[in-house]
Amino acid sequence: MTLTPDFKNYLRSLSSTYEDWWNLYTLFDFGLTVQTWQPKQTKGVPSPEKHERLPVLEGIRRYAANHVLLMGRPGSGKSTALVRLLLEEVKQASESGNPNLSASQKARLTPSRIPVLVELKYYQTSILDLIQEVFKRHDLLLSVEQIAKLLRDRHLLLMLDALNELPSESSNSDLATFRKVYAGTPMIFTTRDTSLGSNLGIEKCLEMQPLTEAQMRDFVQAYLPNCGEQLLQRLKNRLREFAQTPLLLWILCSLFQQAGEVPPRLGWVLRQFTQGYERNLAVKNLDLNAPEVRPWWTPMLQHLAFAMMQASQTEFRAAISQHEGETILTKFLQGRCYSPPETAHRCLKDLLAHHLIQAGRGNQIEFRHQLLQEYYAAELLLAQLPNLSPKQLQTQYLNYLKWTEPLSLMLSLVDKETIALEIVQSALQVDLKLGAKLAGEVHPSFQQQGVQQIVQLDLPQLLKIELLGSTRSEYVVPELLKALETMDAGVRRCAASAL
Repeated sequence: MTLTPDFKNYLRSLSSTYEDWWNLYTLFDFGLTVQTWQPKQTKGVPSPEKHERLPVLEGIRRYAANHVLLMGRPGSGKSTALVRLLLEEVKQASESGNPNLSASQKARLTPSRIPVLVELKYYQTSILDLIQEVFKRHDLLLSVEQIAKLLRDRHLLLMLDALNELPSESSNSDLATFRKVYAGTPMIFTTRDTSLGSNLGIEKCLEMQPLTEAQMRDFVQAYLPNCGEQLLQRLKNRLREFAQTPLLLWILCSLFQQAGEVPPRLGWVLRQFTQGYERNLAVKNLDLNAPEVRPWWTPMLQHLAFAMMQASQTEFRAAISQHEGETILTKFLQGRCYSPPETAHRCLKDLLAHHLIQAGRGNQIEFRHQLLQEYYAAELLLAQLPNLSPKQLQTQYLNYLKWTEPLSLMLSLVDKETIALEIVQSALQVDLKLGAKLAGEVHPSFQQQGVQQIVQLDLPQLLKIELLGSTRSEYVVPELLKALETMDAGVRRCAASAL
């Protein structure tokens, strides 16, 4: 495709914007890999293909033509991979339009498409409008009709980030229709675990693989040259699992650098990280618009996160308008200061300038990572626990997929055994997989009792072994070892996999 001056400006803007972004993340260039993923097969039905492992960029490039879904845990590098691919595609598209290249040099270039990175959390009216906004933001004004033609002619490479952050069921349906209408356009989607939402019927799924021990060791020793080995000695069992994503490994290194230790649960890891962030801000001479409400920054972030989780009964939002953010803070500040609306306006400016939220597209605000949003929501949910009956906890939170991660983080912060085990029991009544996940999140000192709640369930052995494995708790090892001695080959395979 011959690049017009307009496309050159667009590509130049992308390069400028994301090259700066990438410079902040060079430390995370791990050489991440993916593995082809298939849903669990019905018993007796053979798996359609063997698992294939390959570098993440090679994988999403290979399967983009027929649409591919990149899955991974929070912080596993999905969005980072898209930005890396975007920059490479921008470079290639720019070179293909370089008039200084000889005919032979151009012939050696792979035919390029114009890359478009779309953040789905900003969806408002339609996917086409969202794409139009991306072009507009990068100095290219196109009509919806022009974009539709580019899609029909297969001139675009779409990278649609965070399927799990679509704000509503209607937006999910619109995207599914869009994918069918423009089936010939290469598309790459990212999401979390597909059990937490729709995968749009995309057949080819790639799953981000955990960091290898060698990758973790290289990162830690580069980040902490003087004390990295001490941290590596502590990265065992649950901590090793936390460190298998780039984001959490960086947080662990940061905590260890500050305090010389790391907590054993993910909720505590995030609590200490955010508290450390607050302490660092406290010693800085910040030019604040509303210094009088600085002591309430943490609870205000908790209320923002909690409100964003409650977009509707079943949906959450990863971004909200600044106006709505001010409204939430105004409500919180009632009775705490003079003129709450005006103070909320000034305070939000301070939070955006200095804290763990940031300005997004179109006058919206968002947390710097969805995991932080879920953590702050978990802290407020923890504070509300004494006022919630078991029935309310089930009907308002345990029943909804969107609360899975905040509930996990919250439960890791619960320090009373009876409360933690009651929550696990309530979760098992709602959904066995959720209950098993939460059983593995409770404090280590009473985690064994949580595991026993699963052991005592009257369930088929294969299902019970799957549930025990999903707890990722060391206390399930005796049960899994016993399962290795059973006559059922399927149970033995499941137990071996869990171990």
